[in-house]
Amino acid sequence: MAQGRADEARFRPDLEGLRGIAILLVLVCHIGIPGAEAGFVGVDVFFVLSGFLITGLLVDQAERTGRIGLGAFYARRARRILPAAIVVIASTLLAAQLVLSPLDLPRVADDALAASLSLANIRFAVDATDYFAPVNASPMLHFWSLAVEEQFYLFWPVLLLIASRLGRPRVAMGVVAVAILVSSFLLCYTLTATSEAWAYYSLPTRAWQLAAGGLVALSAPWLSRAPRRLAMATGWLGVMLLGASLGVIQETSAYPGLVSLFPTLGALAIIASGGPVASPLRTGLSWTPLRWLGRISYSVYLWHWPILVLGPIALGLTDTDQAATGADVPVRVGLAAAAIAISALTWWLVEEPFRRGRLSHPGRRRGFALAGAAVAVVLIGSTTMGAVAERDLGSDGATVGDVEPAVADLPDTWPAVTTSSPEPWPVVASPSAPPRPDPTDSDPPRATPTATSTPSPAPRPSPRVDGRIPRDLQPSLAGARDDHDPLIADGCGLSLAGTEPPVCEYGDPHGALTVALVGDSHATNWFPAFERLARHRGWRLVPFTKFSCVFVDMPIWSPLLGREYTECEAWREQVVTQLERIKPDLTVIASNQWFPVVDDRDGEPERQGKAMARLIKRLPGSVAIMVDTPRSDVDVPACLAKYRKAIEHCTTSRTAAFGWRHLRRETEAARITGAPIVDLSDIICPSDPCAPIIGSTLVYRDHHHLTATFAASLARALEAALPPIGVEAGT
Repeated sequence: MAQGRADEARFRPDLEGLRGIAILLVLVCHIGIPGAEAGFVGVDVFFVLSGFLITGLLVDQAERTGRIGLGAFYARRARRILPAAIVVIASTLLAAQLVLSPLDLPRVADDALAASLSLANIRFAVDATDYFAPVNASPMLHFWSLAVEEQFYLFWPVLLLIASRLGRPRVAMGVVAVAILVSSFLLCYTLTATSEAWAYYSLPTRAWQLAAGGLVALSAPWLSRAPRRLAMATGWLGVMLLGASLGVIQETSAYPGLVSLFPTLGALAIIASGGPVASPLRTGLSWTPLRWLGRISYSVYLWHWPILVLGPIALGLTDTDQAATGADVPVRVGLAAAAIAISALTWWLVEEPFRRGRLSHPGRRRGFALAGAAVAVVLIGSTTMGAVAERDLGSDGATVGDVEPAVADLPDTWPAVTTSSPEPWPVVASPSAPPRPDPTDSDPPRATPTATSTPSPAPRPSPRVDGRIPRDLQPSLAGARDDHDPLIADGCGLSLAGTEPPVCEYGDPHGALTVALVGDSHATNWFPAFERLARHRGWRLVPFTKFSCVFVDMPIWSPLLGREYTECEAWREQVVTQLERIKPDLTVIASNQWFPVVDDRDGEPERQGKAMARLIKRLPGSVAIMVDTPRSDVDVPACLAKYRKAIEHCTTSRTAAFGWRHLRRETEAARITGAPIVDLSDIICPSDPCAPIIGSTLVYRDHHHLTATFAASLARALEAALPPIGVEAGT
């Protein structure tokens, strides 16, 4: 921020209000207010403002003194940025120790390390982290934008210093700003199409927004002479562009890309329209509450995200279904209000004393020494926390790479399991399953399939419902989060964006039998088991999966997008077309039974069964329906990391795990189409309560996805439960 008399003379209250607007946009986006999903554009506004203010200070100094004092500049930036940032990072680390599972502490510690070194954007670009990821958001994620600005502050003054020595400072600096703006925007546009994470998080692809703000600052003498009507029209155009960005930009939009022009040009127009010209817009932006919020916006930005991430966990509000439906929005509003209150105190007790008070002039050397010492303390603290957590987790279980069984370990023939059913359609059930409790009185009566006396393919290990974690746990707690299918990494499964299903082949590409696996992430749950079968049996396995896309012929709602999930509807049609072309011998459908719908009537399981049947009738060949995976009440790896000697805290009753919807959708779809039901629920949960560990194998990698290790171990049971296909069926 500007300092001294010259700075006070240039102070614009409307820009303080614009900062208030920017932080409000960020807040309503992260709270989850409907209609504000694109509020993250507030960060773009901050970038433009920072470029404008910093460049204005530097060019003014160059014109007044003939030089740019880099040492004084960096000292001011350190006093402005570091004190509050260090307080928030340290506080977040302490809070994480109290509320997070030990499983998540190493990641948070690494994030804090990156944030302290102004490298958070690079870390999150490498990890391809998403603000809108459904679970495990980092409380340090928002430091990416601060890292972009801090990296910009390193090279921008140097470039302007060199340019200022070439002639007229403003003209030379303007040439530099235009060059960076053009090259950075072209890189941003190109990378958005090929590597959206790097386009979003990296400095080279965001520098154009900061340089654009700088270009407006350099053009101030000419802009100040613009006619009043033109200036006012420019300002209102900026308001319209900024407002339009909230409607034009969707969370599935390729971003930053071309659509980032809306908030960027909007902010530029608002800034350029100000100056000495009085207008209703400038008066509105100078409204006292907005200015106050803008004044504390830096602290609000620092505090709001860790409070929104850690607050619900501390309050015990970790139900992801509640979060998905938006039922937690009032809680998040309260947490945001608490963040604003804490930010006001931070501004008063930390920011202002270092900017303007008695701590603002410690001497340059002493100031840099104090800043370095503060950063060093955080670095040491975060490194120590991460090392201790890694050591503790490392004592539990084997690594992920130790647990993949070789295909050679599979016998040439596996015992078959047959079933009989009084139902008029075939139902395939888990072998040797104990009786299932009635989920609720509202469930329709149905006959329960029973297994024959044919022995189970192999003795099943015992579930562990109390005691300690076994030392040979597979996968280890440290590796549990990453123990999942490879489809997304292979480019063979779609996330939220995209409607064209890639056609990938596993197993034997020339196999005589083709099996297709179709559904959402609960279908990918079973991919490790299907892939083992495909390799052993010589099947050609073709997966079609898309994140959160349930295979039912009805519109569904995406809480992450805040709208109807139209990409899913288009994808389902494409999958039907691909299956008609491929003509698999067997198509297996697996989908989450809990998903939000557009029409409340579509929440009924029987109605969903009819919708699933409509799609099944369009598919060629045989079709089987897998019953959804039982759910855990807790995030299993996180819970076990917390209760390593008392795993009974991490069990779930069968009634809760199976739920009142269990089998109802699948039964209705099977009744209409004759497709067999494949239900391995009683193998996943063979006792009451359901165990988080069976034998030495970890069952879940969160609260509703199986670990790839456990899924792969069910390959024999899966083959026994699948209906005969191809030559096995006598065709």
